[in-house]
Amino acid sequence: MKKLALMAFLIAACSTTPQWQKEGATKESIAADLDGCEAQAPIAPRVQGTQGMPSGVGGERKAAFNTMAEREGQRMQKDEKFVAECMRKKGYSD
Repeated sequence: MKKLALMAFLIAACSTTPQWQKEGATKESIAADLDGCEAQAPIAPRVQGTQGMPSGVGGERKAAFNTMAEREGQRMQKDEKFVAECMRKKGYSD
């Protein structure tokens, strides 16, 4: 059940994007600053393969998927946090 709640949280987090605002900023300048912050983000590479993932059939495969989903969720959160901090440093609020 805990894994299901985590997946629901991740889906909700992915569907909501901060609406960055800054006095005097145009949509184009906001998009350019956001692109710049995203380009600077130290995006952690996705981990493929068997690292920390059991192999086998049935429940073992499900455990492997859950482990992979948790790592991906943590990676996404770190990336989003970096971009948010970058935008705030540029004077934006969300």
